[in-house]
Amino acid sequence: MASGNICDNGAHLPYGESGLGTYGAYQVPSCDKYGVLLESSDFLQLAKNVPFTDKTSAYNIGDYGTADGAASMTLIRKLVMILKEYHGSDVQFQVIYEDQEVNDFNSLFRRLSGLIPEPPSYLQDFQNVFALASGTHFYKQCVPADSMHIIISLSAAHYLSGKPPVNKDHIYSFPNTDTGARYMLEKQSSADWEKFLTLRSRELKKGGLLVVSVTCNSTTTSGETKFSGESFLSILNTVWLQFRDMGKISHSEFVNTNMASCDRSLTMLKAPFDDPNSSVRKCNLRLVKAEVVTVPCKVYEAWRQKKEEEGVDDRTRFAKRLVLAHRCWTNSAFMTGLAAGRSNYEKELIVNELYAEAEELIRNMKPDNFKEINLFSYVYIIKD
Repeated sequence: MASGNICDNGAHLPYGESGLGTYGAYQVPSCDKYGVLLESSDFLQLAKNVPFTDKTSAYNIGDYGTADGAASMTLIRKLVMILKEYHGSDVQFQVIYEDQEVNDFNSLFRRLSGLIPEPPSYLQDFQNVFALASGTHFYKQCVPADSMHIIISLSAAHYLSGKPPVNKDHIYSFPNTDTGARYMLEKQSSADWEKFLTLRSRELKKGGLLVVSVTCNSTTTSGETKFSGESFLSILNTVWLQFRDMGKISHSEFVNTNMASCDRSLTMLKAPFDDPNSSVRKCNLRLVKAEVVTVPCKVYEAWRQKKEEEGVDDRTRFAKRLVLAHRCWTNSAFMTGLAAGRSNYEKELIVNELYAEAEELIRNMKPDNFKEINLFSYVYIIKD
C-alpha cells in the first residue's frame, strides 16, 4: 500500500532509510495494484477522452500517495506513451507526485533519475516530460485549481485524516470488531472520502479523470466478511495484544496504535454519488464505473511455484518476504503510536520485536493460510 496521508494522528513515517527505495523494494513486488489499470482498456480509453485542446500548454498527471514512486512508474510510462501517440510527441507532460511532507521523496527522485534502476524511469526515455512533487497531504488542496487532467491514487485514500475511533482490543477494524467502533470508523471514513473527492474536484479540469483504488471488504456467499491482508493483520494484532498483557506496552499505547484506515465497501464508495444532496454531486463529479478487483499475493505465488517446480518448501524466505511486504505500510502505526516519552531507540526495539515475533509465527504456519487474494475497489470518476 502507498504511503499514508495521516494528518492529526502524526505523519505516516516511511519505513527504511531515506533514499534506498525501501517501499519499492519490499512492498511493490508483493501485489501489483497498478497493473490492473495497465490491463484496463476502460482506463486507457477514458484517459484519451480527457479534453486537451491547447497543445502549447502542459498535460498534467497526478500520482497521489506516491510513496517512493516505484508502484506507478510502469503505469505512468505506459500512460504517457499512449497520450503522446494520441496528442502528439511534442506535447509537454508534467507528472506531479503527491504525498505527505515527510514522505521519502529522496527515493522518488533517485528512482526518477535512474540512480535506483528498478523499475526503469520513464524520464530517461521520453522528452518533454517533467516530474515535480507536492509535499502536501491529500486532505488539503495539493495543486492549483483547474490544473489537472488526470489524477491517480491507488492504495492511499483508505487512510483517515486523523485518529480512528478507539478500538480496545483490535489494532484494525476486523469483522469481529465491536459494532459501535466499526460504525464510528465508517462514519469518519465516509466524511473523509467526501472531503478527498471535493478537494480533487477543485484540482481537476473540466472533463478531467480521477481514478482511485482503496483496500476494501467484501461479503462472501456464505455471509463472511473478508478484507485485504486479514491473516497478517490478525497475527500482528495477536502479538501486540500479548505485548500489552505482558506489560511491554501500556493499554493506552495499544489504543493509540489503532490503524487510522478503513477498508471501505463498494457501497460506501458509491454513496456520495448516489446522494443528490452530497457535496460531491454539487461539485460536478460523476461516477463512471466502480468495481471490486482481486489481486493475488505475489509472495504466496512465488512460494507455491518454487514448491511445485523445484520441490523446495522455503517457509523461512516466505515469512521474511511477507513481513517485509506488509511492514512498509504498517510500521508507522506502531512507531508513532508508542508513548512520546519513549526514545526512538526503545520504540524501534519494541517494534522490531513485534515483527520478529510475527515472522516466527508465520514461519511455523502453512503458507496456504496466507493465500488469500487482496481486495481492491477501483472507481473511475469524471468532472463534468
